[in-house]
Amino acid sequence: MKTTSIILAGLLTSALATQAAVLVVDATTNNFSSTASYTDVTVENGGTLNLTGGALTLTQTSGANNAARFNLNDGSTLNFFDGVHTINERINTTGATSTVRVTGSLATINVHQQSAFNATMDFVFDAAGISTFDSDSRLGFGFSAITINASAYTGGDATFVLVDTDLFGGTYAYNGGGFATIGTIVAPTGFTATFDQSKFDGDPVDGFTGQITLTLAVVPEPGTYALLGGIFALSYVMVRRRS
Repeated sequence: MKTTSIILAGLLTSALATQAAVLVVDATTNNFSSTASYTDVTVENGGTLNLTGGALTLTQTSGANNAARFNLNDGSTLNFFDGVHTINERINTTGATSTVRVTGSLATINVHQQSAFNATMDFVFDAAGISTFDSDSRLGFGFSAITINASAYTGGDATFVLVDTDLFGGTYAYNGGGFATIGTIVAPTGFTATFDQSKFDGDPVDGFTGQITLTLAVVPEPGTYALLGGIFALSYVMVRRRS
C-alpha cells in the first residue's frame, strides 16, 4: 500500500508538472509576475498577457528551436512591462491582427525568432525610455506595423534601440527587412523623433545584425535661435572689420 501511495503521488506530481508546462490565456487578462518555464504559451480570443515582473521562460523543445510554441491568436496582446523574459522558440501570430507591446524601460526581452508575424508592435515609453526587443535569430516584420508613443519621456537627447538582432550565419541569417507599415510616432513635447530601420536587413556586410532605432532630440527654444543669430551676426561684423 505504501508503495502504491508513492507511485500515485509520483504520477500526480508528474501530471501537475505537465499541466504547469502549458500557459493558456483565453479571452481574459493574465498579469504574470512569477518565475516559471513553459513548453507552450497561447494567448487567444482577444486575451492579454501582461509580463509585469519575474521571469517567463519558453523552453526549447525543437531541435532547431524554431517551432511556433508561443502563439498570439485572434486579436490577442503580449505586453512586456518588467522582468526578464526568454522565449527560446518562435512567436507566431495567427488570425486577426494581434499586438506585441513593449511598455517602459524595465523589461529584459530575449526572443529567439518570430514567424508568420502579422502583428502590430507597439512601443510605449516611460520617463526613462524603452526596453529593447532583442533577438539572436530571425525577425521578419514584412507584414506587420509599428507604432511608437514616446510622449512620457522626460530625458535629454538620446537614441533608443527598439529592435536588435544578432543573427548567426545559418539558414535563418535573414531579417526580411523592416516594418511594412509605419504607424503613428508621437514625440515628447519639445522633441523631434527620427525613426530608422534602414540597416535592419540581415545583410552579410553587417554581420547579419540589425537594429531599429528611435532618436529623440530637443528642439531649441525660439530664444535660442535668436541668440545664435545674434552671435552669427556679431561674428560676421567682426570678420568684416578685420578685413
